[in-house]
Amino acid sequence: MNFTRLSSFIRDYFIAIFSFLLIFLLTLFIYSETKKKAEERSAKLFHVRAAQVTESINARVQDYVQILVGARALFISSDTVERRDWQAYYKGLNLEQNYPGIQGIGYTYFVQPKELKSFEQRMRADGLANFSIYPADPRSIYSAIIYLEPQDSRNQKAIGYDMFSEPVRQSAMRMARDTRQPTMSNKVRLVQENGKNEQAGFLIYLPVYKHKSEPESIQQRQQLIKGFVYSPFRAKDLFESILGDDYNDLDIELYDGNNLGKENLLFSTSSTLYALQARKRQYYELSTISIGNNNWRVFVSSKQAFISSADADLPYFILWGGSIISLLMFFIVWSLSNSRRSNRLKQTITDNATAALFMMDADGYCTFMNPAAEEMTGYLFEEIRAKPLHEMIHHHHPDGRPYPTEECPIDRALPTNNSMRAHEDVFIRKDGTFFNVTVAARPIMENGVPTATIIEARDITDEKRAQLAIIESEARFRTMADNAPVMIWVGDTWGECLYVNRQWTEFSGCTFEESLSLGWRAVVSVEEMQSYSDAFKNAIAHKAPFKIEMLMRRHDGEWRWVMNSAMPRFGGDGEFLGYIGSVLDITEIKQAEQKVKQNAELLQKLFLEVPALVGLVRASDYKYVLANPVYRQLYGNRPLVGKTIYEAHTEIEGAGFFEKLNEVFKTGVPFSGQEVHTTIDRLSTGEHTEAYFNLVYQPLLDASQKVEAVLVFAVEVTELVAARRKLLRANDELSEKNTELQRINNDLDNFVYTASHDLKSPIANMEGLITLLRDILEDKLGAEDGQILRMVGSSIDKLKQTIADLTEITKVQKDLQSEVEPLSFGMVLTDVKTDVERMVQESGARIITDFQVDTILYTRKNLRSILYNLVSNAIKYKSPERTPEVYLRTYQQDNYVVLEVADNGLGIKKQQQHKLFSMFKRLHTHVEGTGIGLYIVKRIIENNGGRIEVESELGKGTTFKTYFKQQPEPVQV
Repeated sequence: MNFTRLSSFIRDYFIAIFSFLLIFLLTLFIYSETKKKAEERSAKLFHVRAAQVTESINARVQDYVQILVGARALFISSDTVERRDWQAYYKGLNLEQNYPGIQGIGYTYFVQPKELKSFEQRMRADGLANFSIYPADPRSIYSAIIYLEPQDSRNQKAIGYDMFSEPVRQSAMRMARDTRQPTMSNKVRLVQENGKNEQAGFLIYLPVYKHKSEPESIQQRQQLIKGFVYSPFRAKDLFESILGDDYNDLDIELYDGNNLGKENLLFSTSSTLYALQARKRQYYELSTISIGNNNWRVFVSSKQAFISSADADLPYFILWGGSIISLLMFFIVWSLSNSRRSNRLKQTITDNATAALFMMDADGYCTFMNPAAEEMTGYLFEEIRAKPLHEMIHHHHPDGRPYPTEECPIDRALPTNNSMRAHEDVFIRKDGTFFNVTVAARPIMENGVPTATIIEARDITDEKRAQLAIIESEARFRTMADNAPVMIWVGDTWGECLYVNRQWTEFSGCTFEESLSLGWRAVVSVEEMQSYSDAFKNAIAHKAPFKIEMLMRRHDGEWRWVMNSAMPRFGGDGEFLGYIGSVLDITEIKQAEQKVKQNAELLQKLFLEVPALVGLVRASDYKYVLANPVYRQLYGNRPLVGKTIYEAHTEIEGAGFFEKLNEVFKTGVPFSGQEVHTTIDRLSTGEHTEAYFNLVYQPLLDASQKVEAVLVFAVEVTELVAARRKLLRANDELSEKNTELQRINNDLDNFVYTASHDLKSPIANMEGLITLLRDILEDKLGAEDGQILRMVGSSIDKLKQTIADLTEITKVQKDLQSEVEPLSFGMVLTDVKTDVERMVQESGARIITDFQVDTILYTRKNLRSILYNLVSNAIKYKSPERTPEVYLRTYQQDNYVVLEVADNGLGIKKQQQHKLFSMFKRLHTHVEGTGIGLYIVKRIIENNGGRIEVESELGKGTTFKTYFKQQPEPVQV
């Protein structure tokens, strides 16, 4: 069956088939020869283009090296190169126009650690107010970028950066320094990068040596290095400016160093790295560029655009052209036989099309319209062809204005030879009504001349109504949402924002577009975002509403508590579309809740822990509704809450209190009592004891000012009352004891005074008798007898001094009420120096003063006695190894004037210092004394409300600190 049909087809279309085969075989032969020649030419052309790429890059980078050479010449030719000189040099180069792609040209300077502070101050004085070298880690040598032009926002970040602190840059700088040649660094991240559109970078360095020198040896170069002129480059900016649009048919990849790897990639015109692909393109070439002691590998590969050039595509054009001609020869014969059937099919399609179809000639008249067009306009073909189509269905605007033909885009499609699609317009029916249409018009060309226009029109009246309804609905929604007192959002099924209202943008500070692109991420922390995401996913799973409290960042940076509530959205067919939600700021509510909770916790804590009795009695039935633990413990932990006061307490306990409580309930007037006496059963055993309380009955009123309950607050003061009674008794006893002690002290003072007075006469007689005996027996006394008489005399002198000291102690005790006066430490010390002058001269002592407080209110003789004893002791107990020094200093400390007397004498052992102020105690026996002086000093000071302290170290010296209880008097000028 099939073979029969094939034989019939070949017989019917033999000429067409023969013509096809003949032309097609000839085409294959020409295609094969042409393709071979085209591939040879393409390979040669690719090699030339790849060499041009390498040369363009090499030439441009060499130009930048020459710019650095010129910059170094500026330093060599000038004694100093200041910032304005560098700016003038940069402006003169006009790099943005002449050599685009360079990030800048700068100068970095080496600084020794000892010069760091002064160098930073000098740079700040030069106009760089916040200049500092960073990073700030200690190093043996520092370098700092001090000049860098242009001073845009990226380059300003680099000022002060120590490039020598980073290994890659340091390696290039060392190489440039030691070779005296320009050196290019390996791939780095420039400090100019700010996180946006980041690119790989590199730098070229050229050394500048001190004294404008050109040192020959490496050691000299290392010693004389002053700094570097250098240029930073952002690789993408540089290579795009070099390559421009000249190599759009090639893919170019540059790798730092000799190895091809993603980590070494500097620049690529494509996101795909073809050098690393196992399967290479048809044409590719790998070359090396050596610049500044570094190598770049350049990999160039052909794009499809290169392969599809005129020569390369010619064989395919021949193949396709010959094939098409072969087919055309076949289809011409075949189409002639089928043209009649095809015309019938087209007519069927046209007649049954739902869109209105018109054919308009060059004069604007309708030459064809299908049934749908007749139904749409109400015109028959015979009626509509009477006038130009525009005058029949398009002659006026809906507002009544005429619509000139020359302004009609449908009518102008043919003269201008422009196709038109989806043009919305308004047509007019035969009955004069207007309706909305969407129109497509396409000119028909014959011999290059437009002869007719095919017009397709579709009635979109119902669609326009629906569209207007949607627009109006959306406008109403936006107006309502923007005026709502809450933030409103609409999201899709993925949680992305589709709409936010004005309150959202005002709260967040984000624009509408930023809010849609960032959504919740713009206003919610990472932790909160996770909680929101979990709640959203759970709601999505059930297509259910959700509500969550969360923290949102306001435009001023403050985190606010909000309530985020959302309801699911569904389409007309019930499909789930996402959520619409509202966000309400509840920060004040949360804060109020927190305060209420804190207050409640505080009240509960106070109620439970307050060391007082707290209870609450209800007015309606006199029942306890509250009783704290202290209240219950007072009554042996018997149950109180839920019982009336009459059930909870015995009549003995309530005697006097029931009446007072009842009166407060009736009158609403609080009751308070101090040390109210009562009787209570503490152990609930029936045994009552007396007690005293300070208590308050405080009525609590309701909204109508009626007593709702009474708060009972009481503090037991039983022990206080008992203690006061004991204290009164003790005070009476103490008063009696004090009177007796005063009498005894007076008796002792009188005894000491009498004894010292009565002993003076016998001692004087004894002293006279010893003197007389020495005179009588002067020539008869032996050495031993003379020694005994001298010892007796010495004992009598000591007895006299002891009596004098006892008298002085008595005077000190009696001088407690002596009148005080303003005294000067300096003047009193001058008086004391007169008494110790002989001791000062014999010892060579130096007395040094520093009286920060010079005036004090004190008794003159007491202050003189204190200074005399402390200064004389400091000189007497000097060290034989050094010249004695006595240092007196006064200053204010709190409510005391402090006098310090320090010496460099013998010092005192720590374990003996507590004996220092005892009566008749002497810790050094090689110096004469009675041991009464420091005792008297201590008595004087303590009797006047002060104190004395000592700090001493054996062999180094002693310091006495005397604290005088008073505010210093102002110095009289």
